[in-house]
Amino acid sequence: MALQSYDYGLRPHDNFTVIRHFHINHSHLEILNRLYTPMIGSSAIGLYHYLDQFVEFKTDSVLTHYIIMSELKINLLDFRKNMDLLEGIGLVKSFVKHDAQHSSFVYQLIQPPSAKQFFSDPMLSVYLFSEVSKQRYQQLKQHFEDKDQLDMTLFQDVTRQFTDVFKIPNQELQSDTSDIQSEETYEGLNLSRVKFDFETLYDLLQSHFVSTKIIDKEAKALIIQIATLYGLTAESMKRIILKSITSAQELSFEELRKHARTFYLIEHEQQLPKLQVKSESAQSHSSETLTKDKQSESSHWLEQLEETSPIDMLASWSESEPTPQQKYMIEELVEREQLSFGVINILLQFVMLKEDMKLPKTYILEIASNWKKKGIKTAEEAYNYALKVSQPKDEHKPSKPYYKQKQLASREMTPKWLEERDNTNQNDKSMNQTEDDEKLKSDREAFLNQLKTRWKEDTE
Repeated sequence: MALQSYDYGLRPHDNFTVIRHFHINHSHLEILNRLYTPMIGSSAIGLYHYLDQFVEFKTDSVLTHYIIMSELKINLLDFRKNMDLLEGIGLVKSFVKHDAQHSSFVYQLIQPPSAKQFFSDPMLSVYLFSEVSKQRYQQLKQHFEDKDQLDMTLFQDVTRQFTDVFKIPNQELQSDTSDIQSEETYEGLNLSRVKFDFETLYDLLQSHFVSTKIIDKEAKALIIQIATLYGLTAESMKRIILKSITSAQELSFEELRKHARTFYLIEHEQQLPKLQVKSESAQSHSSETLTKDKQSESSHWLEQLEETSPIDMLASWSESEPTPQQKYMIEELVEREQLSFGVINILLQFVMLKEDMKLPKTYILEIASNWKKKGIKTAEEAYNYALKVSQPKDEHKPSKPYYKQKQLASREMTPKWLEERDNTNQNDKSMNQTEDDEKLKSDREAFLNQLKTRWKEDTE
């Protein structure tokens, strides 16, 4: 399930740290650029390269997500979408710690697989093949092949051992190595949440007098990969396994992969599976339970907005004291428009998110006047109206963001109205324009009739 920025409570000024438990080299870059880019795109791979620079930063340096937004020219939603791709493909791990003031994130870069690991992986190799042509796939594979490999069977190993060259030490040196960083190797795609019915598979195999001992730990991992890739049931897997058993009653992994691929091609008109990102509706359906748990927290967040001074909200949001001009503007909103703290807080956040964290006074006063005329009096009404005017009418309203109970009122609501602000439905626009034109025409005619009546009275 992909998590959006509000699921993490992610704000621009939340800090982050990047770690990497391996030394990146030219081979890793070749794998990322040539093999992963066709699958998840250049933006996600570019983000991986970009984050790598922060590994060398000193631990006392404070890095915020605003740096990422400013330098990459993206918002937090785009950042999270690319991070979802990197996490899903197994190149990044993310960790978060919340406290009363802000959230801290740790992004761990994972070592890419070797070329042999990549092309031996049944999922990665098939997904790459589906994204590029057959000719291009062969070109990529040949690029990593050792064309000058010697036939070592013609040679005899004459390497001298340690004891042939050096004396054996008389005593052992006790040394603490706990602080020395260890190299982490590629562990493959994370399929720990995938469930396969091995019990049914065992029963089916035993009915054919096949011992379940052939399904060892390594075979289990491969079966889960193949079942996930091709969407196979226990019954289908049984038939594939029966075709993959050798004369020595052992399971051939190569035959298992080949027969599974053939089975899928027959069922799907010779089309291999493609790497597809879950749709927003699928993600929304898979997160229904999480959304229900957030309702009480969202209510508390709206209540907190009602009780928090807009000046305090701005100070918490930007981590700096508001300017005198901003304070005068807030006083004007309170005194002239008589808006509640909650409505003003939503209004200021709404404008900052639309105007790149700027607060143009004229624009704010214009919106405030409009909201007052519409009778918006609470933070919840302001929030719902902001969502309504910032997204197409035919889309479902997004669930309210999750905010920790102790967090300040400035917890970001970026993704929902910022995500949809550029996607307004053109048909709705033209319809609204037509309605406005008809109303304007009607008002004009009524005004002219009124003038004519007054003119007649004056002439009499």
